[in-house]
Amino acid sequence: METTARCVCLDAEFVEGDELIELSIYSLDRTEIYHGLYRPRRYRKWDSSIHHITPEMVKDSPFFDDVRAQVQRIIDSADYIMGFALENDISHLSRQGIENLEKKQIVELRDWFWINHGQPAGMDLYQGVSLASVTEHLGVKFGEEGMHSATGDTLATLDSFLALYNRFCTARGLDAGKFDLAVQQFNDLYATEKEAYDRNHAEGYAMLIRVGEDGYALRVRREQPVSMRKVAACIRVADRKRAEVELHNLISRRPMTGREVYRLTPKDIEKFEAYSNNFDAEDSLYFNKLQKLSRNFHVSGLKRR
Repeated sequence: METTARCVCLDAEFVEGDELIELSIYSLDRTEIYHGLYRPRRYRKWDSSIHHITPEMVKDSPFFDDVRAQVQRIIDSADYIMGFALENDISHLSRQGIENLEKKQIVELRDWFWINHGQPAGMDLYQGVSLASVTEHLGVKFGEEGMHSATGDTLATLDSFLALYNRFCTARGLDAGKFDLAVQQFNDLYATEKEAYDRNHAEGYAMLIRVGEDGYALRVRREQPVSMRKVAACIRVADRKRAEVELHNLISRRPMTGREVYRLTPKDIEKFEAYSNNFDAEDSLYFNKLQKLSRNFHVSGLKRR
């Protein structure tokens, strides 16, 4: 079967989190557009405990490369791609040769759940949110295919989205038939709420901790320290990840007395206490990536370009 739709909902399963082994695509009206099982090129054995697809089940299936053009036509015809944690599927599909994914409008179920259910209930955008938890909260059932099959997950995602979509349209007096308008209004609302979320979660405290007789170590935390006994200086910052990089650059010019421990002067501490920053969404993403890099590389000398 192959057809097209303006909005497609998809889910994929992978061998060892790597090579595509199953792909399911449905339209908004729950019509199956495409389903495929594939024989991996690089794997002969794998853990099938999650998706339950064994080597025997796909021994006569095509390689994904053999049917990629068919999938590409479906993607090319769509304006919207929908899914749960869709960035993972899109990343894998892109690595396996599917093009133009970056040109599509993304409808992320996790975002719709947060705005329409999770946020009013005091839930975090990311923590503890899975497709299973979303369906449980919404009363959506997995079909006969079950959880962690591409078809079962696609239909559960689609049914969850439709419930949230109708709730969103009803709450705002929107015509559910005007999909483009509803999605645009949701995207505008989500962008505002997401920036407020990011701003709130970026805040924190930067501290200089006394180490030994003349050493100081930089610590950056979201919460204010309970005990100030070893804290030589503590400041509140709007973006703690940015602060970690920029303050590390400030103190790393001083002699080290131990690993990540520096000998600072009173003037250094004054400069530390005078430091402040502002939250900027784009910069925050940059410093977030920079902080992740710093786990493997020393952050000294890394600056905002």
